[in-house]
Amino acid sequence: MADDAGGFEGRTDATAPDGGAMGDGDGGPPGPGDAGRVDAAPSDAAALDAASFDAGPVDAGPVDAGPVDSGPPPGPSSSRHTPRPLGSTSADRGFWEYLPPRYGDGAGHPLLVFLHGLGENGDGDAQLDRVLRVGPPRLIEADAWPNERPFIVLSPQKSGGGCPNANEIQAFLTYAIGAYDVDPARVYLTGLSCGGIGAWNYLGAHLDSQIAAMVPIAGDGRGAFRRSGCALGTTPIWAFHGDSDGTVSPRGTTEPMADLMACTDPAPDALVTTIYPGVGHNSWRRTYDLSAGHDIYAWMLRFTNP
Repeated sequence: MADDAGGFEGRTDATAPDGGAMGDGDGGPPGPGDAGRVDAAPSDAAALDAASFDAGPVDAGPVDAGPVDSGPPPGPSSSRHTPRPLGSTSADRGFWEYLPPRYGDGAGHPLLVFLHGLGENGDGDAQLDRVLRVGPPRLIEADAWPNERPFIVLSPQKSGGGCPNANEIQAFLTYAIGAYDVDPARVYLTGLSCGGIGAWNYLGAHLDSQIAAMVPIAGDGRGAFRRSGCALGTTPIWAFHGDSDGTVSPRGTTEPMADLMACTDPAPDALVTTIYPGVGHNSWRRTYDLSAGHDIYAWMLRFTNP
């Protein structure tokens, strides 16, 4: 996997404690991206409550669209965020679509696919708004997603129970790469909780056949490592977890990442583990809104898939 910035990463970070909301809902406003600050609110080790969600107010701040030559008009990110219900496209599920301002200029754009948690599962139609509760879709809908981020962002909704499986994710990635003006060398995968578990399982089954980097949050990669071993490390991974997570054990992150860091054949490409002390299941809000100081978006864009 090519790293445009050069260098090898194989470290474990521990940042200051921060409380999280129960369940898959974020439970608070997204904060500004401040690379020099970590949020040090009280800890939260609450278990998953998929039924409860309170997004709270969002202060989006100013939006700077920059010059736009073609594609969707400049303006707030929510103006380019569109629901695609099940049956309206050839995808096998409903999803939310975000297009960057320059989309349609004839160039291929990086693709970010986001996998939500269990509490956002739904029918892909009338329940599709559940996806807006968390992660990048929440930030985009709240106009807290900078226009200069170049990603196409697609957020599919899982139907039924359980977590998305590897083949479902592979099929959606295949659909997305074919249906949009995507640079196939810059395809990225991220997910939280059940979506993080799904992302790990996808990587265990398909390795780097489609994606250039992955950011799983509060997931579990132990099964993926048992399946594919050191080959997982050929894909750059930045994995996050709260050390007080009572829903998905932090060992689901720390164990496979430690195993990968010990690999020599093949040696890992780029691995980073960030564990938030005193944080419960919701380790994703501070990660996606960059309030913990970790710019996962710039990090992903460093990598391309030859």
